[in-house]
Amino acid sequence: MKLKDLLLLIQKLEPWLAGLFFAYFLGIALPPQAVSIANLISYPILAFLILVSGCWKKILFAMTRDIPLLLLHVMALVSVFWSMAPEVTGDETKAFIRAGVFGVYIAVRFGLGGEMRLLAKVLGIAAVLSLIAGVAFPTYGIQTDGEFIGAWKGIFGFKNLFAAQMTSAILLLTLLGLQRSRWRWLIWSVCAIAVALLLLSRGRTALAALLITMYLFPLYSILKQDYRLRVASTAIVLAVSLGVALSIFLNLQFIVVDVLGKNLEFNGRLPIWNMVLEKGLEHFWLGHGYSGFWTSGAAYPILTQTWAVNSFRAGVRFNAHNGFLELFLQLGIVGLTLYLISLCTLFFRAFYLLLRLKTVELFWVFQSLILAACINSADSFSVASAGGEWSIFVSFAIAIALQYRRLKIDDRLGSPSSDFDQNAALSPNPYPQRS
Repeated sequence: MKLKDLLLLIQKLEPWLAGLFFAYFLGIALPPQAVSIANLISYPILAFLILVSGCWKKILFAMTRDIPLLLLHVMALVSVFWSMAPEVTGDETKAFIRAGVFGVYIAVRFGLGGEMRLLAKVLGIAAVLSLIAGVAFPTYGIQTDGEFIGAWKGIFGFKNLFAAQMTSAILLLTLLGLQRSRWRWLIWSVCAIAVALLLLSRGRTALAALLITMYLFPLYSILKQDYRLRVASTAIVLAVSLGVALSIFLNLQFIVVDVLGKNLEFNGRLPIWNMVLEKGLEHFWLGHGYSGFWTSGAAYPILTQTWAVNSFRAGVRFNAHNGFLELFLQLGIVGLTLYLISLCTLFFRAFYLLLRLKTVELFWVFQSLILAACINSADSFSVASAGGEWSIFVSFAIAIALQYRRLKIDDRLGSPSSDFDQNAALSPNPYPQRS
């Protein structure tokens, strides 16, 4: 085989390999032996993808576009020196760095448009396979033990993760279904499957987060309107939003208890959050080390005096069920501050670019950030994790930072066609030819 043919083959395989990476990182349930093999080969495969794509220099440059995010990864790596469980920290920081590097690779290689299409395919296939798993292999696709017997988990590890992924799928497929005429019937069919699976998962937190995010859809139409009409529409939306917020506040007990099926302690989360906060304050500045709390003796009181004892007895690692508290536990106020700076910067840049360019990719980023923030108020698998959710966040941060920088440069140069160029740059050819 000639070198040119080999490079062409690799180029065609690249999106498939990236899709498999995403599928694995998003939490698909695999046998322990398969997980060990996948972990072992994932590092050389990622290195191979970066090298054959010829974009390693761009990746190194892109890593410096969000300094707080870069420092957060460095801090996790060096936290082995003060970790309560240094062996675990040393092992799991490798996976955390891998997830971050993969996110940078996705941002540089695919862009927001390419990532949007890639994730739509991955999550769409996951939804279809989850439906098949629940119908044909119920012992695999439906929870058979614990408090939530009968709740669907599809091809994922547990029901809350499954619900979160189906929520992301619904959001993404809805945006694509509204924008595209080609394959629209297929997109809406898979979206309907994802909605049904979300309901079957009994993931009420994810469902509430989806409804909140869907409420933002009129914002995209408002942004495309004439200035005066936009101001009037925004005023109406704000007035309605304040009314909805007031209604929620006045009926909080009914919504939490009767609609979401939780008690006012959020199914026992509130006592755990209080205990977690107390433990976090003991190591206020730097935390207990990355993944160093729940695997150490410091977690014993929480694991034995709350409903976390069920996970403890089953040998399953517990978590704070709040992404922000979990990060505070691991890397202290310094790590949490670095993350919040990166998150707020990303929100500002994404909204600024959305006002300027009004592209569906930017609106997807904006909605996804709000969705993740809502879900992270009750779960911990997205903030500074070693999974696909973290790769997505990093890819957003880097892609938006690069685009924001490019737009500012064009503004300084006075480029008359900058808006058109930005739209093109946000949705590059996902498999560009190498020079």
